[in-house]
Order: sequence, then structure tokens, then C-alpha cells
Amino acid sequence: METGNRLNLVTAFIVILAGTGSDHQLSKWSAKACEQHTGMGKPRAKVAIVELIEHGFVAHSERSTKLYPQYRLPPIPLDSDPIFLPVAMITGIEAEASMLRRVRETGDPLLLRMLVDLYGLVQLDATFGVPITALSETPPTDYPSRKVFELGVHSVWAMRLGGSKTAKGAWASYHRTESRSNDKAWEDFWPRVAMLEKIGAIWYEAWIFDSDEPDAEPLFPVDFAALYHQGEGDDVTQLTRTMLDAAANLSEERSDLLGRYGLDMLVTLAQHRRAPGIRGVARMRIEADTPGRRLSYYKRRTQIEIYEAGYTQIALDALRGEYSRPMNTAAPQ
Repeated sequence: METGNRLNLVTAFIVILAGTGSDHQLSKWSAKACEQHTGMGKPRAKVAIVELIEHGFVAHSERSTKLYPQYRLPPIPLDSDPIFLPVAMITGIEAEASMLRRVRETGDPLLLRMLVDLYGLVQLDATFGVPITALSETPPTDYPSRKVFELGVHSVWAMRLGGSKTAKGAWASYHRTESRSNDKAWEDFWPRVAMLEKIGAIWYEAWIFDSDEPDAEPLFPVDFAALYHQGEGDDVTQLTRTMLDAAANLSEERSDLLGRYGLDMLVTLAQHRRAPGIRGVARMRIEADTPGRRLSYYKRRTQIEIYEAGYTQIALDALRGEYSRPMNTAAPQ
């Protein structure tokens, strides 16, 4: 498709789309909205909108006038799998520059493609993030989950994240270069990921999984800041501290042993469970408020409550010298 500026073209289309109602059909957002929300000057925005019309992406509605333009978008096919983009990604939050403006300021149209792709990958799980097979922060290659000790029905594991990341899947192929060298093939991909991190579009939340396999089930999120700071925190911080207290209470005279794992998450699980895994789940900073998102947050809250109650039980049992009661991780009926 011929266009004078692909980034402007796609940016204008997303702005117009953000101005539609629940049916995603009619929009009064035009060049002025492009200027207001993305910093694209009206002359450039008008050129982009003309190109959108020429290529059939939008059309003037029967009520559209030069002074008050209105656009009609093609109907969404019933068999489509739409990507939900939050309007706040276009308008910004409070006084912040919008994510769409920040991406446009980089001048890289494929960065916008990557951002939209990541929104399309978000799965309706308790993590409400990108699948760990597609993009995630990983543990150090030389530091897998390590069993610290066993006591009664419990095993205590030491786990940490290393800051390195992995990515796979068809979505990444758009950003890979043609090269026989594997390192060179990814030399455009990772800088784009890093740029999305720098502008605040994505972040990583540490989650404990039931294994280190690609299809592992997420158990609960943890907060590494709880290892260093004692101030108030959210429910994840509180869960992490309760989990660490449970491990400390179980350690008894092994306190010197735990001292060797000061940089690790000490995760207590039932002995029958396989070695757990830890990953940094890629999350979108601005999330679309959809029924799926609300369901995911209900799942997340439920899992946090289950493990908070479980670790509280283990910590109290350990103080009484009771080590035979495993954590109940079944969801309440």
C-alpha cells in the first residue's frame, strides 16, 4: 500500500477508531484529535486521513461536512478476533503524554506494530499479561529453582529473576531481520522491546509458576521489593512478606542457611509438587477495561487470597511445631 508516512497513517486510523462508540462504526474524531492526542500537526493529519479514505479504511458518513467531519469504519467481521486497545492509550492518563504520542515521537512505525501486537497477545489469565512463551523476563541461566530444605510436608525453594528476557512466536518475526547470524536477526527486535519499556508501555510482574515449562500454570505474583523494604505495600507485597515469614518460621535452627539466599524468593510449597518456576510476565501499563480483564482480576485476587491464607496457616503452624498440614490451594466453591 502506497503512503507518504506509514506511521502517520496508522496513528490517524487509531485516533479515529478511538472516537467511535460501542459499535466501532462512526467517529467524529479527525485532524484536531490527532493533533491533540498525538502531536501530529493538522496538515499531516489531514494528509493521513485522505490516504485512509483513498485506501478504504474509513469513509465520510452521510452526515459528514467539511467543518464537522464524521467517518464511518468498515463493519467488524463476525468471525474476527479483535484486538482491544484502551482509549487511554490514545488520550493519555491525566497530564501524561499518551502512549501513542510517545511511540510516534520515536519515528518507528514497527514500534507501533509491536505495541499493538502485544495488546493482541494478552491472555485472559490471572496474570492478564503476554504469554510467557511470547515474551517474558527469565531467571539466570545458571540459577534454576533450588530446593533449600524440606520439613514435614513442606519444601522451601529459592528462586530469582535475572533481568534477561526471551521471546518466541510468529509475532516476533515482523521485527527480526534476515540474517544467518541468530544474534543479528534479533538486533532490531530487542531495542524495540527496550524502547517500549523506556516509554512505560510495558512492564514485568514477577509470578511464581508451578514449573519452568512453557505451559506452566501461574500460581501467584510476588514483589521483590519486599526483600528490601518494610514500608506499606499492596496485596502482592503483603502476600510476599507472609510467604517469607512462613519460610523463616519453618527454618527453625536453619537461619544461617537462609542467610545464603538473601537475594532470593523463598517459596514454600507442598513436597509432592514439582520444582516451581519464576517468570517476569510482560504486562501492558494501560489496560483495556473489558469483561475479560475484570474476570482476570477476579481470578488474580482469588489466587492471592488463597495463598495469603495458606502461608499464614503455615507460619502459625510452624510456631507450634506443626509441619504435617499442607497448604490448601483449592479455590472456594
